[in-house]
Amino acid sequence: CSKDEIILERDEDVLDTWFSSGLFPFSVMGWPDNTNDFKAFYPTSLLETGLDILFFWVARMVMMGLQLTDTLPFHTVYLHAMVRDKDGRKMSKSLGNVIDPLEVINGCTLETLLAKLDAGNLPAKEIARAKKDQQADFPDGIPECGSDALRFGLLAYTVQGRDVNLDMKRVVGYRMFCNKLWNATRFALHFVSDFQPTPNILEELMSSGKMAIRDKFMISRLMACSETVNDCFASYKFGDAQHAAYSYWMNDVCDVFLELIKPVVYDKSDENKANRWAAQATLWIAIEAGLRILHPMMPFVTEELWHRLPGRGTLGGAEPKSIMLAEFPECNSAYRNFECEESMEATMKIIRACRSLRQQYNIGNKVLTHFFVKVASGQPEDAAKSQTDDIKTLGKASAVDINLDEESIPKSVGIVVVDEQMTVLMDIKGLVDYAAEIKKLEKQLTKTTNPMQQLEDKMAAPGYEDNVSEEVKTSNQERLDGLKKKATDIEEAIANFKNLAEVEESG
Repeated sequence: CSKDEIILERDEDVLDTWFSSGLFPFSVMGWPDNTNDFKAFYPTSLLETGLDILFFWVARMVMMGLQLTDTLPFHTVYLHAMVRDKDGRKMSKSLGNVIDPLEVINGCTLETLLAKLDAGNLPAKEIARAKKDQQADFPDGIPECGSDALRFGLLAYTVQGRDVNLDMKRVVGYRMFCNKLWNATRFALHFVSDFQPTPNILEELMSSGKMAIRDKFMISRLMACSETVNDCFASYKFGDAQHAAYSYWMNDVCDVFLELIKPVVYDKSDENKANRWAAQATLWIAIEAGLRILHPMMPFVTEELWHRLPGRGTLGGAEPKSIMLAEFPECNSAYRNFECEESMEATMKIIRACRSLRQQYNIGNKVLTHFFVKVASGQPEDAAKSQTDDIKTLGKASAVDINLDEESIPKSVGIVVVDEQMTVLMDIKGLVDYAAEIKKLEKQLTKTTNPMQQLEDKMAAPGYEDNVSEEVKTSNQERLDGLKKKATDIEEAIANFKNLAEVEESG
């Protein structure tokens, strides 16, 4: 048809996409009428968006807000990162590398992923390439991770800056953290099954005079975590907030406190009643507040676990019905205890040395060992002496002696020098089959020296210097240095076992 036969008419009820988006902050409040919503909620405070539409959308909202309402529509803009694939490529249908969040949450088989590519409109060549990438990235499909793990994983990535190179293995790792959180909390519930919290349990605990160093340490770490997470949220450092919450649960709660209080909670004697109550109260507070700290980042699992805590529904009329309605934890600086944190840090150094010695000499978990600790006077010595029971618990020790005179320490000991202020020794008399250990080490030495000799011969062969690239030379030299160090370490271990065997025989 000719031009004269074509009539174009503007639809009176349609706005240009970016124009209508620019009106969004106030048009949804009833503008241009001065509605109650408009008066109550406009201007807003924060806009969260992507860098790629900063001028398409954000600038328009600002200009239209000023022009039509004489007010900025928001005072802060938070620009989230661009989610890319693990190789840093922008997710694109043409590349076939788009990851559907629902597939991460619910899981997805490789067959389903490949079928989606066939159902699309990509050229056959691009489908083949995308399938190859999918098979390499997800040979077993995408495992079910849940929304909490996905949220937590994406938050961890925000420390990278403007781009997130999403690796599903990391998200799967945070699924394992969800499992750890679930199992640790369920396990801890056994410790507080006969404990009844009160509305002011934290204040009652801190003023009770019943707290051990481990209890004061745990509350101090809770306060530190609360302070860090609040500061990070206020400054939009979500990745740092995620890391602080993760470290609190993994390091302070699971690795240290839960293990330390096992013998305390299991001891139900009257003499231990005060210590047991303090440990239970500290654990209940640490878990309850820890779940509230995690809740904005992992809403579903924390809600479920929070409702399972003992005492829920008995804490008075002010008790919230949901963790969503509970106050977010804040730091009470009066409850920070740097002295106890330093004491626990020194104690954990000793415990790690104890564990290292047990591993070095292949001591079974059920066998308790006798440790001797040489430590500088002052705070390190006070810490070791005041937390001997904790060292025995985590170090699997039958006894721990601090700064014993040299004559009282047996000759058949394994030694770890922690630092210039601390050395840990372990009595291994009767615990080690020296002949068997030497035999195992000699086999390892043979497996090390043979490839080392072959590599040396290869590097000494005629033409090696002229015909081999510098990159390969560097790689071979690094490998040779590693083999030499390993051989030296094994030889030293053999000599140490032979010396210990002689000492034990002469003793």
